[in-house]
Amino acid sequence: MKIKDRHIAFFLLCVIVAAWQCFVMALDTQLGGVGQMLHHWHAVAISLANALLLLSPYWLLKPRWRWLVWIPMTLLTVWCLMQMCYCRAYDDLMPWQSLTLTQNVNSTLAASTLSLLRWQDLLVLVPYLLLIAVSFIWRRSDHETGRLKPFLLTLAGALVLALAGYVVKGENYEKRFLYNFSNRDYFAQNGLIPYGLYSLSQALFNSHSVNDEERAMVDRFLADECPHYSDNPYCHTQGRNLVLIIVESLHTWPIGMQVDGREVTPVMNRLVAGDSVIYAPHVLFQTSHGHSSDAHFIYNTGLLPLRDGVVAVHHGDGPYPTLAAALPGYDCREIICTPGVNWNQNVTARTYGFDTLYTREHLAAALQRQGNIDDAALMDFASGLLPTLRQPFFLEMVTMTMHAPYTDGKVPPTWINRSDTLNAEARGYLNCVHLTDSCLGVFIDALQRQGLAGNTVVAIVSDHTQLYRNRVMGLSDYDAVPDDWGIPLIIAGCDTTLRYEPVIGQVDVYPTLLDVMGANDYSWKGLGHSILRYPVAGAIQPRNMSVIGDSTALTPHQRQAWDISRFLIFDRVPRFSTH
Repeated sequence: MKIKDRHIAFFLLCVIVAAWQCFVMALDTQLGGVGQMLHHWHAVAISLANALLLLSPYWLLKPRWRWLVWIPMTLLTVWCLMQMCYCRAYDDLMPWQSLTLTQNVNSTLAASTLSLLRWQDLLVLVPYLLLIAVSFIWRRSDHETGRLKPFLLTLAGALVLALAGYVVKGENYEKRFLYNFSNRDYFAQNGLIPYGLYSLSQALFNSHSVNDEERAMVDRFLADECPHYSDNPYCHTQGRNLVLIIVESLHTWPIGMQVDGREVTPVMNRLVAGDSVIYAPHVLFQTSHGHSSDAHFIYNTGLLPLRDGVVAVHHGDGPYPTLAAALPGYDCREIICTPGVNWNQNVTARTYGFDTLYTREHLAAALQRQGNIDDAALMDFASGLLPTLRQPFFLEMVTMTMHAPYTDGKVPPTWINRSDTLNAEARGYLNCVHLTDSCLGVFIDALQRQGLAGNTVVAIVSDHTQLYRNRVMGLSDYDAVPDDWGIPLIIAGCDTTLRYEPVIGQVDVYPTLLDVMGANDYSWKGLGHSILRYPVAGAIQPRNMSVIGDSTALTPHQRQAWDISRFLIFDRVPRFSTH
């Protein structure tokens, strides 16, 4: 092959590999998987157009510098693999702002990332490796070739393919390029370069200021749409202690489940079957790119998180209205299993009104344990802390054992690991659920020994989903129902017994807790609704703003609340400085 032809062939191979990687990523994250490959020819055209445009500078370089093409090729390969793993955990592509979250990089993140790898990832990696092999066979040459003509032909090819890909869809182009429901949807529709430009412009130029029109919209919403009651009909004894336990990745479907005739969650089973317990099994997780930290934000402030960033990191310093502020005079403390820098918790603990934060380092020193701190250590530490707390107290705990991955050896094996009725991932997950459930039992026993159980409300919630039941059963995600993806709300020790079956959102937990604790003298009732007062029957998921559950008279409020919350986060200082 002539040197000139070799340059052309190698360039075309690079274009094909880059386009293929983008196409596979769009399929994996948005377009239904590789099984839908033959149904998305417009995405093929768009991927080729973007690959041509991305690599077109190749022709402007002198031959001895064309090895620089490996920079975009390598970065694209790593980026596609990273985004495919990220989307499996977060249901969206990683925004630019999340690239700065270096404080979250640790062994747990590395293990979680490895557990998210799938065979489809080879479709991105193998072509890149084959391209490397081809480059060694076709050794680089500094022989001069044409530059301007192939460069212009490349741009022309990109234009033709782009027109073909975009015209096929026949949509409103202003909406298509200027508005974004989700990052993965924007990428699948418009391709790599438009997505990159849009994301970068959002990160750099999207103002966090609130104008007068938006401020007036917030005023109207808060005055007309938000509750203003101050009565406490659902609490007969005020001043009780509150323990809020945010359980990592807890689904509802394991509660009440048996494996080989034995209960997976005997402690939670007894709680939800008892009196003076509120149980809502179909809570919709409303976390976004902040994942666990978004859940902490929702439960502690009654606000909704950002759909395009991590509020705890980029806006974590407050002030915000908080559950702790609604409980004046309480001894407020928080215990976590991770370092305080993770998700900016050193800062958000103060923002959420906690007087003291105990981190992994505190737990390790107190219990003289090395390495990761699990839920057993968390509950042991919390049990030992109880006698030192001044009543009434508000104690928040964040568990960790149920964080992915669910590999052998992560926790001590039980009969669940030996069961042949479930796949390996389900066995690993349920074994972690069983351990955390038993740890909850240890803490509840400690409350009883200390004589605190009769005067303490224990609220158990989950931060987000992890392993849907329909996946465990081998069913399609399209067949999922709330029993498959729901997360639970359990409030024990209250003055009401209620099993609430309709779908609710995480944002509805905060006002419900205010009712349970008799804390409605606090003016901020959150952007959700107490399930003790309102017929909540659905919630809005942030990914595409669709209604999960049933549409009711509350739905317009629930949908608008996302915009209102965004404005409140950006305009929080004048809004909440007096709370």
